[in-house]
Amino acid sequence: MSQRVHFNARIEGVEYDVLDELVGYAVRRAQLSIYEDFAATMDPEEVTPQRFSALVIVENNPGISQTRLAEVMGIARSGVVAIIDTFERKGLVERQASGDRRAHSLLLTKVGARQLKRYKQAVKVHDERISVALTGAEKEQLRSLLRKLCSG
Repeated sequence: MSQRVHFNARIEGVEYDVLDELVGYAVRRAQLSIYEDFAATMDPEEVTPQRFSALVIVENNPGISQTRLAEVMGIARSGVVAIIDTFERKGLVERQASGDRRAHSLLLTKVGARQLKRYKQAVKVHDERISVALTGAEKEQLRSLLRKLCSG
């Protein structure tokens, strides 16, 4: 595992000019800070945000195809294949043949369900930690505003 450099979202004495006015820049800076905390939490499990999301989607959509999972996650099908290969090796997900010989249905294994339960608990603690400065109403407002950015 490589040594991580701590990300400082705002460095005193640096002039940010127009960057301070850009929504995209603010979202990206926040994302970098959040990712750093997620990585510190989940690196021992070798779980990235993308892998965590994939497990949650597979758990809640039993039988989802790799193609559909790629679409839901907004990544290339080859990326999903690599993720599922990793999960299969770890015994977390299994591929099952579907009506289409080229497609596989994805299912969480019992081991995968137990692991994901642990991962969800850790990620919820992480989420509380990174959003501790926000009230419940502010968290919901932020999620709502971010969904608006994604729907445009």
